[in-house]
Formats: sequence, C-alpha cells, structure tokens
Amino acid sequence: LLDLVFQLIMFFMVCVNFVSQQVNEDIKLPIAQSARPMDKTELDVLFLNVDQNGKVVVPGRDQPLATLPQLRVYLRQVYADAKRAAQERGASAGHVKTAVVIRADKRTTYLKIFELLQLCKDVGYQKLQLRALTQAGGS
Repeated sequence: LLDLVFQLIMFFMVCVNFVSQQVNEDIKLPIAQSARPMDKTELDVLFLNVDQNGKVVVPGRDQPLATLPQLRVYLRQVYADAKRAAQERGASAGHVKTAVVIRADKRTTYLKIFELLQLCKDVGYQKLQLRALTQAGGS
C-alpha cells in the first residue's frame, strides 16, 4: 500500500511539472474585458508563449524561437505529428483538432502576434486562441 501511495505521489509530481512548463510566469498577459476561461474540453493543446521581444518560448525547448523560419519548421513538425496521431486514432483524413493557445506578453507588438497567427493558419491550424486576464485577474 505504501508503494502505491509513493507511485501516485510521483505521478502527480510529474503531471504538475508538465503543466507548469506550459505557462511561463515571465509573460505578463494583457487585461481584457471580454476574456473567458479556457475551454476544458480541448484535449490537444499547443501552448506558445511570446515574450516582450516577440520571441516564442515553447515548453520543452531550451532556446526561444526567434525567427519566422524557425517557427515555421517547429509548427510544421508539431502539425505533422498531430496529423499522424489523428490518423492512427482513425479520424477522418487525419483531421488535426489541436488548439493553439498564444500567451503573448502585453508589451509585445501586435505585428509579432499577427505574424504568429498567420503562420499558424498557413501551417493548417484552425483553432487559434489568445490568452488574456480578466478584470478580476484570472486567465
């Protein structure tokens, strides 16, 4: 019984580490009146954190993606992996249902955010979301 408890503790510690890597605390989200809580039914989510200089910080990578070609290669690779996984699950023609959540710093220029949104759309992503804080401070 004690062994089972230790395994559960280790499992939850690993899960917490993965979740905390998706959210970069250095990024200060903007405040929006129309911000809504994230839809919990999204199963496949790709988090992209944009710092104040417009560099994309991706969970699991040491270096931020600074140029559009780097971003394009990364997004195409993730999209291809998601498409392959969808085909293995039997989805119609490998339809990718990944939601891209962009967490952009409020000091980032809109041009950088627009370029990232356009690049995601060009790669094939259809569900794009921007994160913001509500007036009360939740995201």
